[in-house]
Amino acid sequence: MRLRGGLLLGGIFVAGLTAGSLTQPLARALGDTAPGENTYQQLSLFGDIFSQVKQNYVIDPPSTKLVYDAANGMLSGLDPHSSYMNAQQYADMQAQTSGQFGGLGLEVTQVSGLLKIITPIDGTPGARAGIRPGDIIVEINGHATDGLTLDDAVAQMRGAPGTKVTLTLKRNGINTPVRVTLTREIIKVDDVKSRLVTTAAGPVGYIRLDSFDEPADQHIRDAVKSLTRQAHGPLHGYILDLRDNPGGLLDQAVAVSDDFLTSGEIVSTHGRHPEDDQVWYAQGTDITHGAPIVVLTNAGTASAAEIVTAALQQNRRALVLGTKTFGKGSVQTIIPIDNQGALRLTTALYFTPSGRSIQDYGVTPDITVADSATPEDSFSQLRETDLLHSFTNPTQQSAPPLPPAPPLPPVAASIPAKPPQGWPAFDPTNPATDFQLQMALKLVADMKPVTAVAAH
Repeated sequence: MRLRGGLLLGGIFVAGLTAGSLTQPLARALGDTAPGENTYQQLSLFGDIFSQVKQNYVIDPPSTKLVYDAANGMLSGLDPHSSYMNAQQYADMQAQTSGQFGGLGLEVTQVSGLLKIITPIDGTPGARAGIRPGDIIVEINGHATDGLTLDDAVAQMRGAPGTKVTLTLKRNGINTPVRVTLTREIIKVDDVKSRLVTTAAGPVGYIRLDSFDEPADQHIRDAVKSLTRQAHGPLHGYILDLRDNPGGLLDQAVAVSDDFLTSGEIVSTHGRHPEDDQVWYAQGTDITHGAPIVVLTNAGTASAAEIVTAALQQNRRALVLGTKTFGKGSVQTIIPIDNQGALRLTTALYFTPSGRSIQDYGVTPDITVADSATPEDSFSQLRETDLLHSFTNPTQQSAPPLPPAPPLPPVAASIPAKPPQGWPAFDPTNPATDFQLQMALKLVADMKPVTAVAAH
């Protein structure tokens, strides 16, 4: 399983905390001056509640569970992406970001107590079973998901490869439950898929990036080389498909952006301590040699995928087509705790080259094109701003100047905002039914090569 709440933006690993008495860590947390009486009263309140639960609850709950739940309650009350991971969950997270893990291949989140599918990962049991973005998981092996935490639900769907799990789903537009039985397997994330498309303007390379795990940058480079070999020379242009890409590692977002930029700012991060603020700039050579690029986005384009989208759009390197992105603009640092798991803690917000945070706002496409002619289920349009305790956008400073935006190609005026009546139903095995992709091909065919990318 892929935890929507567990998307890690940033490859920052902090040394494990040293075990010791409570006094020194607590003193550091409370500051140099002596804590006020009220602080100690609140800590005493926690101790009193813990004691009452242990003595009087209908059963004797394990102390480890109480501490674990209390820690997660504290962190989840801060923002949607901070949490405590026990040792097993920490190991699972490390496996996920390495690009291989066990489970069903589903990216999930929790909204108002409902367990919602963000997207199935291509080629996994979830995708093969026909599970769709926006589906609500109401039962796992006949047991209701109501009241389960996201971590508990994910743990129930994990299991040994070859074992089965049955999910009961609520699907938009269908009044009866949808039940699917899946066989668990080791999920090897094939994060990049590519193919060559013939257009009147010349060959166009289609590259879909599913997530920003450790090999993403190298896989993008390999895809461009492979497409160039297939075309027996330079391509007219490229389509970078970041739809339903939930993000991943910050260093991979920077590296992928750098693959297409010769200069300019990619992203900056700003946290509580100014000395920790960082800025990344493009350093390398554009691996496409200035070929036109269209980036495809939707409401599932999140986090690291938004960094790449904004960097290419605001540096005038690519046009963005699709719908507004998710709007996750926060950075999580993983802080290991000796032999007891790790904290996933929000430590910074990231800002695009314009100097603006996209937290809650997302990236707005240059050309808005919906994938459906009919209104979508509200769950499938979930964005960061809909999550409990999400940050408001912190942008206050005036934005620095960006390179002037070139005029849109003439064909852009003829691209409709949604599929026309009679457009065939989307079939993932048939690219001709993908309206957004077909409009992207139409757009890129009318674009001119980039001779120079302006610096700023």
